[in-house]
Amino acid sequence: MVRLDKNKIKGPLTRGSVKDADPSKTSSEAEKKGGELESFSQDVLTNLIDENIPPTPINFQIYFEKALDSKSLSFRKRINELLEIENANDDEHRSRLEKEIKDGFGQIKNMMQTIATIYKNITVMKGFIKKRLDELGVSSSQLAVQNVINVFENDLNKLGSLMDKQLTTLKDNYERAGSTLKTIEQEAIFDSRYDVYNKRYLLKSLESEREGIERYNYATTLMLLKVKDAALSKITNSRDRSILLRNIAKLLLKTSRRSDIVAHYGDGVFAMIMKHTDLESAKKACERIADLIYSTSFFIAEMELDIDIELSIVELKSDKSTEEYLGSALDALPNSGKKGEIYAIGI
Repeated sequence: MVRLDKNKIKGPLTRGSVKDADPSKTSSEAEKKGGELESFSQDVLTNLIDENIPPTPINFQIYFEKALDSKSLSFRKRINELLEIENANDDEHRSRLEKEIKDGFGQIKNMMQTIATIYKNITVMKGFIKKRLDELGVSSSQLAVQNVINVFENDLNKLGSLMDKQLTTLKDNYERAGSTLKTIEQEAIFDSRYDVYNKRYLLKSLESEREGIERYNYATTLMLLKVKDAALSKITNSRDRSILLRNIAKLLLKTSRRSDIVAHYGDGVFAMIMKHTDLESAKKACERIADLIYSTSFFIAEMELDIDIELSIVELKSDKSTEEYLGSALDALPNSGKKGEIYAIGI
């Protein structure tokens, strides 16, 4: 935990107060004492204040990661090692939790199927016994045997009645559990097929960004990515197509910043919200993503795939709705590809 000197944080937060936090230290002394990270963090805070962005933890993280891209490889490596230590990510925890819930739901369904099978077998057994009882009732002349069979029939009926009650209770509990799990699933924010956010969370985040842009006038860019239909059509097996798209999603996550939101919009279209990123920076991100995907070899069985993707970007403003920006980016997708423009810009 870092403790702040209360005397140094009194009064308004200004650029001067950030730069002059400790004028007695020279840059060389700070570096000797491991103050390179502190100096970098002060620069990040200065940028936030210069651009009139509220220095909230989330905004600081976004600007921290943006500024980190311009630093040397050795510095980025040291910082990334520190960030790896702070791996307590609530979203990752929630993703695992949602998967465990879905697995639990599947186990409940399997349990119910097994119980239903047992019940069916018992019903068949009851019918078989009744048939034999009817036969004995017609052909048997021994009263003692008939009495024993009657007692057995009564016991079997009691057992059947008890099982009926238990199964009714079990069915009610199952339906309540299923209703609860469906409610949780409706509020889920992850797409379990590709291990990225789902469409619901994407739309919610886009709307939140629009509100932030309207209030603070900063830049955010939406990027869409899709494997071209011509490339996907070469894969006849749906499971193989799913594996390919999952690998594409992994590459997107690999090249994204922690503050970026990577989501599956639907039908194999992936989206990335690049917060506090203008159009020029987004173009560079598209080039980086395309280079990573095109330099990666994809195999289905022994066949190497020739991957071709569509990329589009659109800078978010507050004058249009979320649906309009998504529509603009979707319309621009077919105008890009390996043989033409790497990315297309939505209007």
